[in-house]
Amino acid sequence: MTAGGPGDYPALLDALHADIAPGRFVASPSGRVLASAEALGAAGAGRFTRFGLACVPAPTGSARDDVTAGRFAEGLLTLQHTVLRRTLTHTIARLGERVSEGTSLLARPQLQADLADVAMELQEDAAEPAEEAGRDVRWARHARLTRTGRVLLRLLGGYSMLAEGPGADLYLAEVAGNVYLQPEPGDRLRPETGDDDA
Repeated sequence: MTAGGPGDYPALLDALHADIAPGRFVASPSGRVLASAEALGAAGAGRFTRFGLACVPAPTGSARDDVTAGRFAEGLLTLQHTVLRRTLTHTIARLGERVSEGTSLLARPQLQADLADVAMELQEDAAEPAEEAGRDVRWARHARLTRTGRVLLRLLGGYSMLAEGPGADLYLAEVAGNVYLQPEPGDRLRPETGDDDA
C-alpha cells in the first residue's frame, strides 16, 4: 500500500476496503463501517466529515466474517505504520528547516533521541509477525503506534494540526484502529500489553 501525502487517509482507507472485500465494505466488530464520506454517500455534519470520513451502521452486504476482518485489521495496522513512517520523514525534514540560536533544531540531543525512539519503534513494529496476531496483539500494536504518532505530533507542535500538516492522517489512523481493532468486552488481553484500559 502506497501513501501519497498528507490528507489522503480517506482514499487509502477506501482502497483497503476495496482490496480486502471488493465491491463491499468491511464491518467493524460493533457493526459499523468507517470509510470516506464520498464512498459511503454520507453527506452532512458527522464527527469525521471535516476530515473526509464517515462512520455509519454497516450497509447490507458488508463483509463480516472473521477471515476478512483479520485481513482488514492487518491492513489497517500496515496503513497506520505507513502513515507514521511518512510522518517521521516529514518531521525530520520540517525540523531540519527550523533554526534556533543559529543551529538546526535537529542538532538538539533530545530531539535526536525522540526521533531515534520513533524510528526504532517503527523498525520493531515492522518485524512483528502478522500471522501470529490475535485481536489482543493487534490492539496492543495499534496502541503502541498511536503513542508513537503522538510523539511526532508533539515534535511538530502546532504545525501538525494545520490543513497541510500530518496531524489529520495520524488522527484518522487512530480513529480507524479504535473502530476496528478495539477488543470486545470480555476479550482477554495479554497481561504484558498493559492496554486493557486504553
